Amino acid sequence: MLYASGESATIQALRPLFAGFARATHDLGAYGNGSRMKFVANLLVAINNVASAEAMVLGIKAGLDPHQVVQLVQAGAANSRVFELRAPMMAAAEYLPATMKCAIWQKDMDVIGHFATELGVPTPLFSATLPVYAAAMAQGHGADDTAAVCAVLEAMAGLPKRG
Repeated sequence: MLYASGESATIQALRPLFAGFARATHDLGAYGNGSRMKFVANLLVAINNVASAEAMVLGIKAGLDPHQVVQLVQAGAANSRVFELRAPMMAAAEYLPATMKCAIWQKDMDVIGHFATELGVPTPLFSATLPVYAAAMAQGHGADDTAAVCAVLEAMAGLPKRG
């Protein structure tokens, strides 16, 4: 997904190039709107990733098969694209290869947080994810996929280390 902003004619001319690496290109108008849209989308990714891990840990701690949890959540209303991408890694307790490294994600988290603060927008759910991502870094998951927040919550829940 590419969020383009700037001159519409230029964006239109570059669409064939963008099609080589993005499944869709969206013209968001004025320069800077592409970045703003990315911040909005990534705020939801941050929240959905930790929410997915929280659900997985609840299921694991309850004695459910994590692979079955993935299968059944994906078939129902609780599913999300983030869950589809990250929960299989969480179920397997395998966080490599990383599609988004925790260390790189920290930069995005900082940018999103500053953006919301500058606008005076409260972000209680986003803010609640910050310590979980920070703990992932502190526990040595910097090179791992952001799905490794599941390992953080598993440790907090007193579960033995898997994987």
